[in-house]
Amino acid sequence: MPAAFTSTNASSAPMPQKPLVSHVNMQLDSFLANSNIEDLRAIVRCLLATGPVGTTSAFTKIARNRVSTTAPRRIHPPSAFFAVDSKGHGVPTKALWETISAARNLMGVGLGFESLPILISIVDIARTFKYELDSDMEDALIIIDADIAQALQSCREQLASGDNLVKDREAARESLDKLRNVLAESRRDIEAWGGEFPLEKGELAIQGWKL
Repeated sequence: MPAAFTSTNASSAPMPQKPLVSHVNMQLDSFLANSNIEDLRAIVRCLLATGPVGTTSAFTKIARNRVSTTAPRRIHPPSAFFAVDSKGHGVPTKALWETISAARNLMGVGLGFESLPILISIVDIARTFKYELDSDMEDALIIIDADIAQALQSCREQLASGDNLVKDREAARESLDKLRNVLAESRRDIEAWGGEFPLEKGELAIQGWKL
């Protein structure tokens, strides 16, 4: 085995090592690569709760940058969100929950306006189905209602952030108008067959809000 190189130049000095501040060291990267998702979630939540001032905002910014370039805006076509049971009633599918997860991913990092088209597509197709009280469909709509209200709160924070997170205000305004219209259409369609409108939180959250 050849001997290690040794300089004969007295003025030379060992090359300084680059700091690892901006990098993940090999041991920690091995941990990240091999940990299960629940452990990583618990660690991140603890870090955000106990870390120094600025940890949460820094994490959110990094997450937002990542999600804005990698998160799919549509995973499934709207026709895949619901199935029909033997009575002709709507039934939520796995595709619906995966699509809701995509919307939550966006609104969770402060991209509320980007999540609205996903939620609009869900409401628009859901209004074409009838359902029974206390059914899986009604439960799904109640969850969607809460997500709409949360998305609108994310939109307000996006506008107030001062970080120029709303790149296209006209598109944002159009999304609000579409959501307002599809909620009104949903109310009309559901009440027409005698159902109880389940999207009141979302309807209330957008009421009177103009961009």
